[in-house]
Amino acid sequence: MILTVIVIASIFASQPATTMDVDIAHLQWKKRLLLVFAAESGQPNFQSLANEISSRQADVDDRDLVVFEILESGTSRMNRSPIESQKAASIREQFEITPNSFTVILVGKDGGIKLKRNDQVRLEEIFQLIDSMPMRQDEMRQKDRKF
Repeated sequence: MILTVIVIASIFASQPATTMDVDIAHLQWKKRLLLVFAAESGQPNFQSLANEISSRQADVDDRDLVVFEILESGTSRMNRSPIESQKAASIREQFEITPNSFTVILVGKDGGIKLKRNDQVRLEEIFQLIDSMPMRQDEMRQKDRKF
C-alpha cells in the first residue's frame, strides 16, 4: 500500500497557497492517516466521530494520527486546516468512495490500509487497533523508558 501513499502525495503536488500544503509522502514512517469520508459534515456518523476526535485530541496526537475529513460538499480538512475541494475529490476517487457514503480508512505508518469501514466506528476501536500494532507497541515501550 506504499503506492497508495505515493498516489495521494502526487494528488497534492500542485497545492495552491490558499489551502493546506500537504505532502503525504513525507508522512510515511512518521504518521498514521485517518481518512474520514462523508457527503457532508452534518452526517450523523461523521459528526459522531468528529466529536470524539475533537474531545480526545491529545490521544489522537499521541498515536501520531493525521486526520483527514474528506467531504463531498463543504470544506474538507487535514488536521483542521482546509484542503482544496479538487484535491478532496481526487482522494475520494483514489479510494473508490461511492457518493453519499460514510467511510473510515486507517493507513499505517508503513503506508498500508489497516482498517476500512463503511459504518459507524468508535474512536476507541481505532485506538485499540493502533495500540495492537507492533510499531505502536514499540512506541509505547520507548515512551515508558523515557519516564
